[in-house]
Amino acid sequence: MVRWIKSHASYTEFFKPDYQIRTVHFYVPVLWREGEAAIGITLSRKVGKAVIRNKLKRRIRAWFIYKSAIFPANLRLNLVARPGAGELSWPELCMELDELSKLLRQRKKP
Repeated sequence: MVRWIKSHASYTEFFKPDYQIRTVHFYVPVLWREGEAAIGITLSRKVGKAVIRNKLKRRIRAWFIYKSAIFPANLRLNLVARPGAGELSWPELCMELDELSKLLRQRKKP
């Protein structure tokens, strides 16, 4: 089961990540902590207007719910969208998030 990060205190942990992954449209700081998996989503106004940001958040959440079994239990990550991420179609977004999950699985626990 994946927990969604919502509190400011949880997001401040990502200031010093264990490692980070970059894709074309996303920057992802990653932490290995005891407990359940947790995912945060950060979108700035550079991504697009509120309608675009909310649509992107819904799509990212839907993808993570569908693929939640892939991620290890002790993994915490914050998905930070870069400009241009709001213009991705659903298949393009899925491909990029699949690439991200592949990079996460290749990376070993520090």
